[in-house]
Order: sequence, then structure tokens, then C-alpha cells
Amino acid sequence: MTKEKNNSVYANKPWEKGQSFFKTHPHIPNMSVYNAIKMLNTFYRKTDAVDCLDLTVDYSTMIDDAVTISLAFKELGIKKGDIVGVCMPNLYQAVAVFMACNRIGAITTFINSSATNKEICDYLNLYESKVFVNFDSTIENNADIKKNTAVEHIVTLHKCNTSNIDLQSNYTITSNDNLIDYNSLGSISKFQKNTKEKIKGNDDALILYTSGTTGKPKSVVLTNKNIIAAGIYQKNTCLTDSVTGSKTLVCVPFTYPYGFCTSTLLSLMSNKTAILGPNLSKDTISYYMAKNPNIIFGSPALLELIMKNIPADQDLSSVNTFVSGGDFLTPYNAERGKEFFRKHGAKNFEISNGSGNAETVSCGTAQTGIKVKPETAGIILIGSDAMIVDPETMEQKNIGEEGMLCMSGDHVFKEYYKDPERTKEAKFEYDGKIFFKTGTMGFIDEEGYFNLTGRVSRFYILSTLNKVYLDHVQSIVTSFDCVKDCAVVKVPDEDMLYVNKIYVELEDKYKDIPEETIIEYISEACEKPSTLYNGEIEQLMWYEIPKYIEFVDYLPRKEGTEKIDYSVLEQDAAKKNESKINLVLKK
Repeated sequence: MTKEKNNSVYANKPWEKGQSFFKTHPHIPNMSVYNAIKMLNTFYRKTDAVDCLDLTVDYSTMIDDAVTISLAFKELGIKKGDIVGVCMPNLYQAVAVFMACNRIGAITTFINSSATNKEICDYLNLYESKVFVNFDSTIENNADIKKNTAVEHIVTLHKCNTSNIDLQSNYTITSNDNLIDYNSLGSISKFQKNTKEKIKGNDDALILYTSGTTGKPKSVVLTNKNIIAAGIYQKNTCLTDSVTGSKTLVCVPFTYPYGFCTSTLLSLMSNKTAILGPNLSKDTISYYMAKNPNIIFGSPALLELIMKNIPADQDLSSVNTFVSGGDFLTPYNAERGKEFFRKHGAKNFEISNGSGNAETVSCGTAQTGIKVKPETAGIILIGSDAMIVDPETMEQKNIGEEGMLCMSGDHVFKEYYKDPERTKEAKFEYDGKIFFKTGTMGFIDEEGYFNLTGRVSRFYILSTLNKVYLDHVQSIVTSFDCVKDCAVVKVPDEDMLYVNKIYVELEDKYKDIPEETIIEYISEACEKPSTLYNGEIEQLMWYEIPKYIEFVDYLPRKEGTEKIDYSVLEQDAAKKNESKINLVLKK
């Protein structure tokens, strides 16, 4: 790491200008998330904490449920440091299980509810879980999990035979299916009195997963301090105060920190009501919007779902903020969203982008309560440190210069589970602080806003030794007025080693125009300067101009995260490139 420049991002910290010492140097309490939520809501216990389908639970009931479940878990043999696997959609019971585990120092991991039995078993074996909470009550599936893991008890949310619990002679399971009904945990808890555990901030709390566009998700270990720090940084950065009783709509699966930490836990730490959406679809979105959320933690795909399926006469006046955290929402699509919500009564409505990684509790920038700059991904969190570096030399960049974003603060994750080498690669020390290499490219402006431009990993080198950044090409093509959205991937080429292929979603008004005409239009646009959404003028180099184009109705997305799944497109492009059926852009 080279010495910082006089105008480097780290030396100037523009996001801290005008802020108090206590905001820029916040105290992070040494406690569990459970105790933090319990303390913060001391005077608001009758306020609704979770709204899930037809179940509404206030803070008092949620805390009581956590105590009951924690007693049952202790009786089932769960100890401090044990990892409890949970596989279910975004339901209240998942929140209660986390709170219970956190209360006694156990670690929760949320496994994707659509995972196969093999994936579930792989994770349970990795974590050596003794207790597994499963939404599925199918005897065959759970028997398979029991057979292939060291799990001793499976708790299911679906009702199952509870006659196997003998309250007179302990809770011993005697039936063949060996399932424990979630509703039986209250009976089991009566056998356990001792739940005293001293839980500290540095104790592990959660194992959640990265939502990267390629490769297997990494298991990210988050401590109590990581989660609490993220909440404090967010509150200190937002210009608005916490409003008790305001509602947030949670759409991203709990497997990812954006779904459970940013959307749910930080809402609970701010005295808000978390509206959980375990079954969002075109048939249910109107139902969830009728619950009158104030903030929606969503993605570009969710915005499209809302705009296509909300009835023309439905009132959306309760909504004041839509946060796109799953993927970057272009200013053009943000304007479309604003117009839609304002037509539905949301007069003071704003759309903002956020930027975060699982490794920073999905919080790198503030997403709400700030002056919105739609071409950016929000402002760097006050209390955290950031720098922009050259990803190859690690030389620090100045304000306004592009490079890789690196973050430091108490919200930076502890480690990748049982992967010390990868953990070491992801971090570095500078000025006595530990920084995380986010892998996200962009620049920080004079006000501390992060302008996201792409991912470090999304590039390749040509036979000419020119380097092509796919996200850069993508941002330019997306600025063409006929393009609603697009994705750029590389395909093999005999002369250049690789060339670009673009998958294009057309704007509706262009869909009836002959493909040949659109191809010619895009080809000509590729050879001219383009004005991007931030006002900058860019032009593709000759070696960046895509060689292949394909029109699609929609782009594949990573389930739950709504990020474009480039691995699917890369496989598709390689297969079609071999058969030579792509349409070729003219030079």
C-alpha cells in the first residue's frame, strides 16, 4: 500500500465534512444484537415489530418468544458457539429463531429455502449443526437429512405428530419421523431454566452468504459488533430520525445480509415494523403494498414487478422511499419508478441506490434519509473509513478518480467460515486499520457519494493486451435510448481471444421495429460518443464494441438478490457462439 496522496479519498474523508466527533467516532456497545434490540425498544414494546402474512407480532411478544425458544434450544443441547441451520422463506419464525439463538450465544445461518437436500446437507455438515429448523415437514426429505448429517433434532414449521413428546418423562422423541413441531418448543422449554450466557460484541452471531454474480456463495461470519456497528453507522449518516411505528417492506431472502441485516434487523433496531414478504409474486405484490409500507428494500426487478402488477387505482401514498440494493437502478428507470409511484399518490417519493457487500453487513453507503443523487450508490457511512485504490498496484486514488472501493470499520466481517486463506486475501492493514477489498469499482466525489462503475472481476485481456471492463461497456450501451437494460459477457474469439456479446432488453416502443433496423441503430450508437446518466460523455474503443447481440424479454437474475446472473449468460453465449447462430453487429 503506497502512501496516501494529499487529495486521496482516505486523507480527506469528504463524507465526514461538518459532522460531529461523536458521529465520526461512534461508540459501539459490547453486547448481543438481542440485547441491543431489547434495550432500544424498552419504551415501545407494544409497537408492531413484525408483520408477516396474517400474523402481526409486537416487540414484547417477539422478545417473549425468543426467551421461550432459547430455553427449548438449550434443552435440545444447543450451546454457545453452536451453529443452527434454518431453511425457510422470510417468515416471523425465522426472526424469532435468530433472536433465541443470539440470546444464548448460538450462531444462526439461513440456508436458501429453495436449496436441494444435497446443498442443505453440505452446509449442515460444514457447520456440524446438531439442530436444524426446516420449513419442510416431509418425512422422506427430513429422513434423508438425518441420514446424511450429524443433525440430532429437526424442528419443522409445518404441523407434525406431537404425540411423541411425553411431558411427564422429558421431551424424548420416540416416533420414527423424529420431527419436532415448532409449536412444541414451548412445551420443551419448560424443562430448561438455565439460560444465563454472557454474550459479547465480538461473539459470532450470523453466517450469511455473498450474492455475487458468479461462483458459489461464500459463507460470511458476522459478529454482534458487526451488525450493531452497521446500524449505528446508518443512523448517524441518515438525516432523518427514527420514526417509531414506520414500516419497511423486506423482499430479499434472509440468506443474504441485505434481506436479514439491512432490511430486518436494522429496522428492528430503529423501532420500525418489518413487513416480511415470503412469497412475493405478480399475484401477491398488491397484497403487500396494501400493508402501507413506508420504505421498500427492493431491487430493479421488484420495481418492475410493482409497476406491471399494481392496479391503476391502488393507493401507494404511504411509500416515501424505494431502496435498490440488489442491483444498481439506472437514473432512467428510477425516473420511471418515481413517475409511477407519484401517479399512485406517493407525493414525496424518492428512489435511492445502495452499495454494500455481505462482508460489510450489506452496508457500505447510506440508502435512506440523504440527499438523493440518482447517478450514485449513496454516501459513505459516517463512522467508517473508505479509500479508492488501483486494484493491481493498490496505489491510493484521489477524490473523483476511479478505482476499487475498500472499506474499514467495525462493520467489516470477521472471516469466511473455515477459509483463512480467502479471508487473508480479502483484507489488508493500513494506518492501523483493517480494510476489506470490496471488489467494486467506482469513485467517491467531493460530497462523499460513491459512484459505482462495475466489478473488478468483470474484465478480460485481449490478444492485443488491451483490457476490457465489461461493466464499463454495459454502462455505455445502457445509455442508448432504445435499451431498457442489458448485460455484456465475453465469448471466445480466434483472433482477439475474446469479444463482447450483449443481451438487450428493448424499451417497449422499440419492440415492434424489425431486428435488423435495431441492430443497425445500436451498431451506429456504439461508434459514437454517448452521454451517460451522470452527464459524462464516453465512447467505446474499437475493441470494446460488441461483436454479437441477442434480444431477450428479460435478463436472468440470481434468486433473491436480483443481480444479473452472468454465469448463465456466459454459458449461453459460449454454446451459441460455437453454433454460430448469433446476430453480428456490423463494424
